[in-house]
Amino acid sequence: MGFLDFNGEPLPFKEIRTHIDHVKRHGVLQFLNIYRRGKERNNDDFKWGDEIEYSVVHFDDEEKRARLSLRAEEILAALQEKYNEAGASWGSHWNPEFSSFCLENSPDKPYHGSLEHLANVEANMRYRREQIKEFLNPDEMVLSLTGFPRLGCPDFLHPSTAVPNPIENPVSGSIFYPDAALSCHPRFPGMTESIRERRGCKVEINVPIFKDVNTKSPFIEVFNDNESNTAAKPDHVYMDATGFGLGQTCLQCTIQAKNLDEAKLLYDQLAPWCPIMIALSAASPFYRGYITDTDTRWGVISASCDDRNATERIQNYEHVHTLKSTDLKPRHGPMELYLSPQYQKYNDLNSKMNKEAKNTLLKGGVEDGIANHIAHLWVRDPLNLYSGRINIDDETEADHFESTVWYSLRFKPPTPDNSIGWRIEFRVLDGQLTDFENAAYIVFVVLLTRVILAKHLDFTIPMSRITTNMKRAQKKNAVLSELFYSRKCIKNNKVENGKIKDSSTSRQNGWVEVDEEMTIDRFINGKEGLTGVIPVIREYLDETGIQTKARNVIERYLELISKRASGECLTAAQWKRHYVRSHPDYKQDSVVSQLTEYDLLKTCDKLEKGETYEHPVYLDVPHLNQNGA
Repeated sequence: MGFLDFNGEPLPFKEIRTHIDHVKRHGVLQFLNIYRRGKERNNDDFKWGDEIEYSVVHFDDEEKRARLSLRAEEILAALQEKYNEAGASWGSHWNPEFSSFCLENSPDKPYHGSLEHLANVEANMRYRREQIKEFLNPDEMVLSLTGFPRLGCPDFLHPSTAVPNPIENPVSGSIFYPDAALSCHPRFPGMTESIRERRGCKVEINVPIFKDVNTKSPFIEVFNDNESNTAAKPDHVYMDATGFGLGQTCLQCTIQAKNLDEAKLLYDQLAPWCPIMIALSAASPFYRGYITDTDTRWGVISASCDDRNATERIQNYEHVHTLKSTDLKPRHGPMELYLSPQYQKYNDLNSKMNKEAKNTLLKGGVEDGIANHIAHLWVRDPLNLYSGRINIDDETEADHFESTVWYSLRFKPPTPDNSIGWRIEFRVLDGQLTDFENAAYIVFVVLLTRVILAKHLDFTIPMSRITTNMKRAQKKNAVLSELFYSRKCIKNNKVENGKIKDSSTSRQNGWVEVDEEMTIDRFINGKEGLTGVIPVIREYLDETGIQTKARNVIERYLELISKRASGECLTAAQWKRHYVRSHPDYKQDSVVSQLTEYDLLKTCDKLEKGETYEHPVYLDVPHLNQNGA
């Protein structure tokens, strides 16, 4: 969730332009003040929490139709009123989201360091889900559903809205996604409009369509909008609004480190995990009513928030195969820089920097790795600014530092009042259908951080390899069909004077030779002489002496991750794809019909409630081949 506090009116981007230098200069000073206060803080408690986003879905059982309900903000107001009455006993925190059919939820207080707390995550998620159900109408359901299958199709909202057109949608200009679906919080329509104004046109999202037996070939759509006809690519599903990315729900995890050095280390070590976890959590194979050749939301989010102007996009296109170019990449994408000194040798992307910001930070005593990171963030222009928050106190405020450039990982400094420490936010997970699955992924990420520190593990590889892995992770059935660059030996760190040093010595073509291409199964479970990650986690749990009851709960989660890596259990995307292609109403034409969507989402609701099967990965379906068919 972004920075939601505001004062005054949101400024249109043409007015933000006049304040860009001011915001950037003071944003750097605000970070510098936070850094100076927080760089010496030490021994903060290990704390962590999750964020889940939900979609409110309306079902018309007579027409056999599922639509997204625009009541999320009404429900949020009721939840917040109940919270204010209950106080600390409420146990959860609810926030608005980008779309007026979505809600975001997190525990009211973070979890603490005990591993036994990991066994409580699923029950807490279930409790929080039940809170929202109290305020649903009888014909509504709440789903942690990453991609609504027919988002952007005619009449996909309830109450119904008119078919949008650019004139009636002044914020997004979309011909699919009405402005009525945007949250009333000024941050979200303001950001949407700023992205479009800075680009000079609508966003362009093109996802390759899945070619079935009766799919049109070439697959070409013609729209009543010249801009859309120019932007749409053959054999791709075209979308034209930020809501197609930020209107999807997801799962995130934030972890507090004990100090700055540990936060940098965890940030660096989790970086190579982003593409792996994208593929493992894949849950979104449908876009605008079609089956596509991708299983995840990440590329759609990146394109939906791409505010680069025409010159910046052309430069990037000309050097699309040059990973070492300094051209500006989309602002919502994979992180580009390691922070810790020992991993600087893997920063091979030559990322674009704001030189003035970097000089200010270095002169202020900020170490080189973090100065590069912040200077890289500040090549972007701010997209949100409020009339009452232009001139603020750099010592006590951080509005201008809170940019919208949030990559696959977010490095979060302490709060301005120094009440919260250095944190890492893991942002790439697709939301899962059940609390069991969501808990499994959160617990796995948290366990990774514990094992990295306890076992001195090293997952770092050249940043260009991570960029390649991110592209592969978004392909259909990537968890089984793609090879990923991964470190050959994860137990590869030496500890000297309390600091971890890379012990790799083998070099090839000037590089430290640390990685090779391998399947996710081999990386996770261990095969062909490679020590798998899950065996190392189990070894760590054996050494901690964790209580048997909690260990049994965690084992169920590790089993899910392990079996999804091996293909024995389906990802949510694989299961959804199979469900649609097996539905009697499916015509083998890549179209997700109204009836198919209704039955799919009804089944998803039953799965979440435990009314049919234990979990979708245990459904009796044929084993998928390497192409996910």
